[in-house]
Amino acid sequence: MTRAKKIFVGNYKGGVGKTTSIYQIALHMVELNYRVLLIDLDPQCSLSEICLARKGLGLEQLEENESLNYVYDMWQQFKQFKRLPFLIDKSPLVKVTEEKIHFIPSNTFYLNGGLDELALKLKEDFEDLLPLQQFFMNSGIEEEYDYILFDCPPSNNIITQGAFLLSNYYIIPSIIQTLSIRGVVHYIKTVERIYNRTCLESEHALLAQAFFGKKPKLLGIFETLKKGTIKNDQILIDLISDLQKSSFTTLLSTPLEKKFTFKTIINNYEDIARSTAAGNKCDEYADLTDEMINCIEKHKELCHE
Repeated sequence: MTRAKKIFVGNYKGGVGKTTSIYQIALHMVELNYRVLLIDLDPQCSLSEICLARKGLGLEQLEENESLNYVYDMWQQFKQFKRLPFLIDKSPLVKVTEEKIHFIPSNTFYLNGGLDELALKLKEDFEDLLPLQQFFMNSGIEEEYDYILFDCPPSNNIITQGAFLLSNYYIIPSIIQTLSIRGVVHYIKTVERIYNRTCLESEHALLAQAFFGKKPKLLGIFETLKKGTIKNDQILIDLISDLQKSSFTTLLSTPLEKKFTFKTIINNYEDIARSTAAGNKCDEYADLTDEMINCIEKHKELCHE
């Protein structure tokens, strides 16, 4: 049975339209008859609120076993009994909107704390990178979807590291401004170091490779919140130059002479946010979704020709 392709969507800079983008991408994937699961790793829970609103629900109405927080909370207890398999019933966790988007919410109202608080209880070691991987492996959830998208916070904690390692691909939404682009380069360097440290350099490297698989590939960077006719060609040229000069190019799914940005640009339209809140699709994201899927399905190694 085919396993879902897992895509990590992140950027250390907040306010780049990440949550809006991931929801819109999911809407268009569903329209193309793909089975899609969204997982909200952001303690702010914005994606969860958008999806739950489509069901007429709020975060405060979730039971303890109905959010991702429960998975990490239970992990702390399972660790005390290492011979027990980490079995979590996925049925209460997975919700479905009327648009047929499946999602696992996070919850700021969770009894034992939000994801940021639960992350502080985890140790910076190999074992605590595994909760999401073990949940996936033991629940069989990957076999039920074509795509699983992780909405990640603008931070680098043990929870986001585990999700990155579990992913097959990652994409970076960004405003194309000098400071934002510098942050993108730093972000790529950071996720490269996470993989190398865990799967190549640690004493548990072979086990990590067996659990997490190959290094996630960068699908690309896409521009969001573009304002009017602002010219940013030179910034993009500088970005590509920085990427080409860096030592982490083995992570990239494109050869050095290629661009690392998607053609589709998402403009700074207020109606995109309103449409997302109402569960409506925005046409701009149809092209971006097509680019992403073609990049994965048409050619596994080369993108953005």
